[in-house]
Amino acid sequence: MKDRHYLKQMLPFAKPYRWGLLLGLILLLLQVVSTNLMPFLIKNAIDMYLSPKSAVLSEAERLTGLKQLVNWMGVVAGAMFLFRISHAYLMTWVGQHVLRDLRMEVFRKVLALPMRRIDQLQVGRLMTRATSDLDALQDLVRNGFIGVLANMLLLVGAMIFIWLIEWRLALAFYLVIPVLVTLLTWINRQSRKAQREARSAVSMLNSSTQESLSGLFTLRVFNQRDRMRERLVRQSEAFCAARMRVVNWNTWHFPILEVTRAFAVSILILACGLWVPEQTGSLVAFLYFIRYFFRPLVELAEQSQQLQSGLASAERVFALLNEEEVPPDPENPRRLESVKGKIEFKKVNFAYEETHPVLRELSLKIQPGQFVAVVGATGAGKSTLLSLLNRFYELQSGEILLDDINIESFTLHDLRKHLGMVQQDPMLFSGTVADNIGLGREGADEKAVEAAARRVNAHRFIAKMDKGYQTDLGEGGYRLSTGQKQLIALARILLQDPEVILMLDEATASVDSETELLIQEGLEAVRNGRTCIAIAHRLSTIQHADLILVMRHGKLVEQGTHQELLMKDGYYQSLVEAMRIGVEL
Repeated sequence: MKDRHYLKQMLPFAKPYRWGLLLGLILLLLQVVSTNLMPFLIKNAIDMYLSPKSAVLSEAERLTGLKQLVNWMGVVAGAMFLFRISHAYLMTWVGQHVLRDLRMEVFRKVLALPMRRIDQLQVGRLMTRATSDLDALQDLVRNGFIGVLANMLLLVGAMIFIWLIEWRLALAFYLVIPVLVTLLTWINRQSRKAQREARSAVSMLNSSTQESLSGLFTLRVFNQRDRMRERLVRQSEAFCAARMRVVNWNTWHFPILEVTRAFAVSILILACGLWVPEQTGSLVAFLYFIRYFFRPLVELAEQSQQLQSGLASAERVFALLNEEEVPPDPENPRRLESVKGKIEFKKVNFAYEETHPVLRELSLKIQPGQFVAVVGATGAGKSTLLSLLNRFYELQSGEILLDDINIESFTLHDLRKHLGMVQQDPMLFSGTVADNIGLGREGADEKAVEAAARRVNAHRFIAKMDKGYQTDLGEGGYRLSTGQKQLIALARILLQDPEVILMLDEATASVDSETELLIQEGLEAVRNGRTCIAIAHRLSTIQHADLILVMRHGKLVEQGTHQELLMKDGYYQSLVEAMRIGVEL
């Protein structure tokens, strides 16, 4: 039933290529007919011109008849070749295009998943579904569904043609089929179970491998390489054992097929001797049909591993495609034509997990153009404010207003084009410096990119690079320091021109004083009257803020300027003392 369900889910991807599939089916039927005509011609050649019965014919008549049959054999062989290669080419083309569309849908789905779900799914497992699982599905489409259909039609064609030749011999041959089908069905079920375990094992192995490579520096710092190696060894052994179970079950196919074929030949020879000893041509034709019957079974056995692996991968891929996506944009969204930058949280409740609330009845107001600092201990909910304002997550209750309008009334694209965000470790992509800055505005020319870099103090270090703005940064921008990455990110935001809102997530927490000064100067260039929210752990960042929001256990406990909060002698003062002595908040 599940297999049928996956086939049904594949249909929408195959529908655009239905005419190609129809032509492929016609070519396949022609291939089946031409393949099964050959034993008919051989039977006629033996019975009419090579058996003792042909003694009544003259030598000339016998040779003429044989030549005609040989010519027909050549025509049929040529047709078999033409139909087979045309079918293979067409089905490969259709299969590749179906998989291309499916791959694009998987990528679209991953990009559309809610952040809450992405947090739960490990990156390595997502990578497995988007790469190796899709590769297995490619084999399923190319050699699985299409190959199985072709071989099943060849089997059915052989069974029909042998009945047309001699029904008594056909009945004798049919006795073998139930036994063969029962054995193969049982083996395939066991193989499918083993394939599912193997896919799960390789997913866990990929996840751990990705995690170890990403955290290689940390593993070395804490001398945990041996521990990670042991973990990878255990998972590799589990994967190896799962693959061995798959191979062991698949190994049974060929011995069963060989024994069954020998048994079928024995039955046919016995049946021919008992019932139709005079029909030598029919017996020879049947021996050919046995070949045509068991050859597809051999190919099905070879495809079985790909089929079972592909079905196990289909189960995982379509489970991903059935995941809930980010809630759709409202049907009649509000437009952000002119944004002032007023932000308000009204009794907001939020939790990443239902049993662990992060924000509790949070209410606050930020006026247009204010520079706001958010402080608090780790886990107080500071970064969550920025995530919710970007609508990376949906609220449990309450509402967030932008210029007195609920942000859920806007499209995500319209909302986020006004929000610029620099994280503590900004993400840079493989490509040039200009490509990474230009990410803020598609189609930006080199002059605009350089102007943005100059305004945030990034030009001075970019100019010293080998190829300037055309320098390839490599994966993750590994060539740059954390401070340089943040300056690139500031230039990206300036080029994006978010109009009114700029949000910084601990942007200066991990840099030296000189780089911090450059970032602060770049920040001032970017701010330029915009509303700015800064999550900071340094006094130098927050003491000049227009408003300081003090968070504790998901609640706003204090707010005011630096001097106002110090005079209250409350929780903020203890945070300031911790900052002065360098205690981690």
